[in-house]
Amino acid sequence: MRHQEVYKFCDATLKRFLKGLKSYNNDVKYCYVTHNLSKEDDEYLQLFAEEIEEWLKYHDQMRRWESYVNGRPLGSRRERPE
Repeated sequence: MRHQEVYKFCDATLKRFLKGLKSYNNDVKYCYVTHNLSKEDDEYLQLFAEEIEEWLKYHDQMRRWESYVNGRPLGSRRERPE
């Protein structure tokens, strides 16, 4: 995945990827795993994690805005108004 392609993935995939990325960064930080990446790669991973968090935050804001404008609740989408 490249940082230009973040918008293509659904929220669940991004959350799962972000969870794995944070787990790897913590493992390296606390020396559970040997660090195989250069300093530039490490900075890139941190920036990538920040970008994913911003994108997820944007999606949440847009979802809230749509519910406000359309007047529909944020709950399940199974029920259709008649």
